[in-house]
Amino acid sequence: MSPRFVELTRGASGLLLAFLSIQIPMLVGLIRSRARLAHLALSPVPAVALTLIMCIVITLLAPLLKTLGAPPDSGPEITVAFALFIAAGYAAGRLLIRKQSASASYYRRGAVVENAAAASRAPPAARVARANGGSLRCDGALTLAGLTVAEDDETKHFKVIGTTGTGKTTAIREMLRAALERGDRAVIADPDGGYLGRFYDGDRGDVILNPFEPDSVRWNLLGEIDNDYDVDQLARSLITDHGDPDRSWSEYARTFFIAVTQQALSSRVTDDRELYRLLAKASTAELRLLLAGTSAGPFLEEGNERMFGSVRSTASSAIRVLEYTTRQEGTSFSIRGWVKHGAARHSGGRGGVLFLPYKAGEIAALRSVISAWLRVAIFEAMGRGEGDQRLWFLVDELDALGEIDGLKDALSRLRKFGGRCILGFQ
Repeated sequence: MSPRFVELTRGASGLLLAFLSIQIPMLVGLIRSRARLAHLALSPVPAVALTLIMCIVITLLAPLLKTLGAPPDSGPEITVAFALFIAAGYAAGRLLIRKQSASASYYRRGAVVENAAAASRAPPAARVARANGGSLRCDGALTLAGLTVAEDDETKHFKVIGTTGTGKTTAIREMLRAALERGDRAVIADPDGGYLGRFYDGDRGDVILNPFEPDSVRWNLLGEIDNDYDVDQLARSLITDHGDPDRSWSEYARTFFIAVTQQALSSRVTDDRELYRLLAKASTAELRLLLAGTSAGPFLEEGNERMFGSVRSTASSAIRVLEYTTRQEGTSFSIRGWVKHGAARHSGGRGGVLFLPYKAGEIAALRSVISAWLRVAIFEAMGRGEGDQRLWFLVDELDALGEIDGLKDALSRLRKFGGRCILGFQ
């Protein structure tokens, strides 16, 4: 070690070298810990304190170093001293930020669980801005348990799970009320008519669809068909694969339904009564003539009587609702037409709700058709152009209806069409 360098380690120059040996590594540690600019600017203060401490430590270690063969002012002693200073400075820079991070809570990323009481004390504008990522636009903001729901989160859908008495329906009503007040539209599968009794507004153009309700419109199955492929979509909605492990009989029943419906349309049939008669009651001889040359024709060949009986039974069970709807005298109604021709208030419409109420005693008769109606509405919404339709699909007590065909796929696709789903589970 040169005498000149040893001279620099003494006196004021030595203190300066010691300080720099602490300060520079400390800055490196702070920068690597992503410290704020204020922390970097104030770093000389702890660096001075640490320099004094380390000078005392080195002085106390001098006898030990001498015993180990490193006399004072020797190269080994100075090297060890600088190594300790550098290590202490870097460690201090890392530890300072870690300690402050542990004692101070601040947002980095991810979801934030917020106390409802604290959030409710914030001014309304602040709550809306916080929920909407800083935007103060409040177009009838939704709330859930008193907390504002960000508009971008509405189309991510809501799943409300809880046992009886936990407040599922109360939470759903809170969101639905705000949505309807701002002019959104909704399709509601309504157990026991609870939502119908609370939210129905005839002046808004609300519609009731249930063949057992006196104020209900009359569903027109043939009115749902504008194109050939609509028949396939209806068949898929009405005749699902649930309860058919190998799906064969469901597929046969859909083939039969599609063929009969297409032939009926070709014959200018416009009345659901006639369609239901053909599907459920027409003789084998009549159907053999009607379906000759179609994909369902082989079902009626000689020797296939038992097979055709099973196919027809499956199809008839799926469209049994026509037995009830064809008795109604109400206004003819198309679900696809309701979705297509209506609009939320923000798009120039007047909103409106399509209620699908059902009582406990009606579940056996209506379970499958309510699921089918929901599927028709969902797929019609996805058949329109991309945009914010503000159309809600509410299914409380989903367990009572069972699986809705296509719902899982719809949840991932409805977002870009402005569809919003609320699903309630026990």
